[in-house]
Amino acid sequence: MTTFDGRLPAGSNTGRFCYDADTDTWEWDDKVYAIHGLEPGSVTPTFDLILRSKHPDDRERVRMLLKEVLQTSMSCSLTYRLVREDGSERRVVLVGESTVADSGTTFEGFYLDLTPEFEEETEDATRVAFESLEQRAVIEQAKGILMLVYGIDERAAFAMLRWWSRNRNTKVRELAQRLVTTVAEGQIVQVDAKTSVDALLHDITTD
Repeated sequence: MTTFDGRLPAGSNTGRFCYDADTDTWEWDDKVYAIHGLEPGSVTPTFDLILRSKHPDDRERVRMLLKEVLQTSMSCSLTYRLVREDGSERRVVLVGESTVADSGTTFEGFYLDLTPEFEEETEDATRVAFESLEQRAVIEQAKGILMLVYGIDERAAFAMLRWWSRNRNTKVRELAQRLVTTVAEGQIVQVDAKTSVDALLHDITTD
């Protein structure tokens, strides 16, 4: 089984998954179960369960992505609403990489629960509005980088910045400046930009 190249972000709301298409077997760590509102090992993850857990308005989009991922070796990321067993919603980003080979097809990666960051976006947006024009600009640039690399919308990009800020105890504008500066210096040169940015965010927020 292949190993996902991206580094797993630290934090209680991040969990790893692995899917073996040949045996139709999903493996979740305890944190992925928690994100879904389930006790570890209480259910056997299946495609049906995974699709049922998606918000009805997001379900088909997720299904089509998974279908594509399992046909071609590729990396992907997707933001969507996850409906837990108790009916509550979470806003998550799924980041993964598939390997399609003669030896079999695997899909591995991690879930990143950004719900707290989405809930606090109004407060943070107000705070950002009072920042200087220069500081607001660098945050917008950082959001643009994440939107381009991960294929997510503006709200999810800001929530991701908030998540890294919270979990690494780094101010949003400082994190944004370091990300923009590093990208501008040409340090992202790998073909797989997502993997590169995963590693970059890990590095620039680790002292």
